[in-house]
Amino acid sequence: MPSIRHEIPLQLLRNRAEVAPRIATMLGLPVPDLPCWRPGPETVTLLSPGELHLDIVVVGSRADKPEYAIIHEVQNSCTGDELDRIAFSWPAYITHVRQRLHCPVVLLAFCPDERSATKIATPIDTGHPGFVFSPRTYWPGVLPAVTTVAEADQWPELALLSAPGHLGESERHDVLAMALEAMQHLEPDKRVLYHDYISTCVPKRYRKEWEELVSMAIENYHWESYFAHEHQAIGRAEGHAKGHAEGRVDMIKESILRILERRGIVVDAAVTARVTGCSDLEQLTQWQDLALEVDTAAQFLESAADVSG
Repeated sequence: MPSIRHEIPLQLLRNRAEVAPRIATMLGLPVPDLPCWRPGPETVTLLSPGELHLDIVVVGSRADKPEYAIIHEVQNSCTGDELDRIAFSWPAYITHVRQRLHCPVVLLAFCPDERSATKIATPIDTGHPGFVFSPRTYWPGVLPAVTTVAEADQWPELALLSAPGHLGESERHDVLAMALEAMQHLEPDKRVLYHDYISTCVPKRYRKEWEELVSMAIENYHWESYFAHEHQAIGRAEGHAKGHAEGRVDMIKESILRILERRGIVVDAAVTARVTGCSDLEQLTQWQDLALEVDTAAQFLESAADVSG
C-alpha cells in the first residue's frame, strides 16, 4: 500500500503542473519557457504485452506539440532490491516516453534525505556503449526554504515539499508556519492529508512544536467547515470552543487514530478505546510517535502498554 510520504508529493505535483518545471529549473536543467504544462501519460504501453507505471509525467507544449517532458518519481527507499528495480525500469521510462511524445525527456526523483538522493543518483550502465543513465535526484533540503507569506501563497506546493529539509534552529519556526500558510491555498478536502504528511516528515523532537503551531492556527483562523470538521481534535469539535489544554488532548487522540488509518492499519474497537480513554497529554504524545512506527494494531497496543509502564 503506497505510503503517505509517497502519495502526498505526487498529489502536490498533480495539483499544479507548473511545479515540475520550476523544480527542474531550480536543479539547473535547461527547461524551455513553454506556455502550457499539463499532466501527461502515467502509463506507457510496451510493444510486447505489459505496461510501465510511472509516478507522474508533466508535458510542456506549444501549439499542442509536446516539446519537453518531465517524469517525476517519488523514491523513499534505496535498498538493494529497489536499486535493481530502478536500474531496469527508469531508463525504460525515458526511452518509451521519448518515443511516444517525440521530445526531450528528463527524469527527476524526489527522495526523503540527502543520503538516499546520493545513493539513488548512482549512474546506471545499460550495457550499450555510451548509454549510461544518471538519475537526477533531489531532496527537500535542495529546494529553497519558504519562509515568507508571499512565497507560500505563490508556491504552496513547494512550501510543503521543501519544509522537511529546513528544520534547523534558525529557520524551523518560519518554515513550519509557512507550511500551514501554504495549506490555505490547496484543496480543502486534502488539508488533513497535508497535515499528516508534515507530521510524518518532522522528526520526533520537533513534532510537538508543529502540533502547537497547528493548534494556534486553528484557534486564530476561521477555517472552512470541512477542514474544521476533520480537525475536531484541534479544539473545535462539533463547533464548540474548548480550553487549550483539553483541545490539545483531543487533537492528539484524533491524530493518533488518523495516522494509523492513513497508514493502512485497521483501527479496531480495542485501539479506539485505548486512545480515547486516555487523558494524559504526555502519554498521548508518546503514542502519537508509536502510531508512525508500528505496523499493526496489535503492535500498537503492545507498545502502548510498554510505554505506559
